[in-house]
Amino acid sequence: MSAKPNVNRWAIAVVAAVGMAGGYLYWRSTWMGSFNPLESTKVVPQDALMAAYVITDEGQWSKLDEFGTPGAQAAIARTVADLEANLLAQTNLDYKKDLQPWIGNVTLAIVPSSPTSVATTSLNSDLLLIVGIKNPFRAWWFTRNLKSQTELTLTEFNYKGVTVSQIVPPNGIPTYQATLNHKLVISQQRSAVEKAIDTTTSESSFLMKSGAKELVRQSTKLDNALVHFYLPDYSQTIGPMGNRLSDRPSLPPVEGVKSVLLSAGVHQEGMRMRFLTEVDPQSIPQSPPVSNKLLNRFPAETIALVNGHGIGRSWSTVVGQSQAQPELQGVLLAIRQMFAAVNLDVDREVFGWMDGEFGLGLISSNQGLLGQLGFGGAVVFETSDRPAAEAMLQKLDAIGRNVVPFPLAIAERNVSGINVREWKIPLQGALLGHGWLDDNSLFIAFGGPIIDAIATPATSLQQSPTFQAIAGSLPNPNHGYLYLDMEQITSVLNTLPFMMGTPISPQTLDLLNSVRGIGATGTWTSATQFESEMLFTLKKTREIVTQ
Repeated sequence: MSAKPNVNRWAIAVVAAVGMAGGYLYWRSTWMGSFNPLESTKVVPQDALMAAYVITDEGQWSKLDEFGTPGAQAAIARTVADLEANLLAQTNLDYKKDLQPWIGNVTLAIVPSSPTSVATTSLNSDLLLIVGIKNPFRAWWFTRNLKSQTELTLTEFNYKGVTVSQIVPPNGIPTYQATLNHKLVISQQRSAVEKAIDTTTSESSFLMKSGAKELVRQSTKLDNALVHFYLPDYSQTIGPMGNRLSDRPSLPPVEGVKSVLLSAGVHQEGMRMRFLTEVDPQSIPQSPPVSNKLLNRFPAETIALVNGHGIGRSWSTVVGQSQAQPELQGVLLAIRQMFAAVNLDVDREVFGWMDGEFGLGLISSNQGLLGQLGFGGAVVFETSDRPAAEAMLQKLDAIGRNVVPFPLAIAERNVSGINVREWKIPLQGALLGHGWLDDNSLFIAFGGPIIDAIATPATSLQQSPTFQAIAGSLPNPNHGYLYLDMEQITSVLNTLPFMMGTPISPQTLDLLNSVRGIGATGTWTSATQFESEMLFTLKKTREIVTQ
């Protein structure tokens, strides 16, 4: 029913949304403070598909100024300045002077346009803004000045005892707003504002939606958070939301996910994000944490790593979920056909024996066949079914002999007591190698130096100061890490474009050079709740400037 939100139109909504608050606010206290998420979501209608809570305190956001290259900071400053200019393009207002003194924290909600009680079946939804009024006197003063702008048309009507203002900017698209308990409620749809008024006069709000109250309560426990996103009915919301906010097809919902909380904030190391996911234990059963002992198999030169447990079980879960998701069936069919083309049964011969821990890493190297790339790769799998894994390796070697379109010599060599079977390109070196690190730990490595590094790492990844700095503050025990050494990855990326003839833009390099590393992990906090954390460790600006 309603169109996608337009930046300029919503600018007018925020800028002009003061209405009848003026005289009343003048006589109130000159400082009401900013409301917390629990207070703000009491105004959000129960049928809202999702909500977000944004801290607007400049002091908290300014902590980001400590990080990044001068070029990255300048690019972000230009983006913010352009955004403010676009938002206020149709007014004579200045954000810092006219709006910032009285605008408190902001809640955004997606509210269905139709009156149906089944909210998630509708793709027609409206954006509702709830703006905390932190300084009523400054808001009143702003209202007084705003009314002198003749290009805005203001009319008022009464809804259930609440004055609602209709503000029509020069482009003719109206915005509706009302003041409710020291909060300003704004929408381009009259029905959305009326729903918010109905919510304040009843016991029904977003907090009554299944799972929502717990999500909001969890978010209030986080320190230094700047933004919270609440999706209390994830599986039924993500599809309609994806179709509304993007012209591209949305991803199919994840079977068994009930609700999701995403929070993000600034910490001493950089930016930290937290995901709290409520699941159906029948669809996604709880699993034990990994030992992370495979991290000792990877050398300190590892620049990227993903590790975890039970690839085979995850594959079986996806296969089971595909029965109810035709889109997923198509993806699985394509994977099966790809492996079948080289005579491999993906269910039995590839994933069937992968029942233990695994690690997948990229390792920095400037030697050997892959030296020009600057890195090689390796995977390590633990398995309780070594014969099945050996059968797969035999087929893998057959692929090397019969399918690879260039000559290969396959031979064995011993690396510090470990028998390794290598694929060698004559006069160039080893392309691939595989062997057993112990009775149940198989490795496959790409590049001769990488084979040696996996077989006999001089210093393990867990002993690396870089890994400890990036992943050390993440929860442990856990269910595996995502680890990216962005300084080393950026160094590699700097060489790749010149090999391909397409250099990276200076703006992109500035952003990449601002990130020291990325770490993430997750853990089960209960049988129904999985918590993930992601940390972006950023370089301090003063450190970059003095280098």
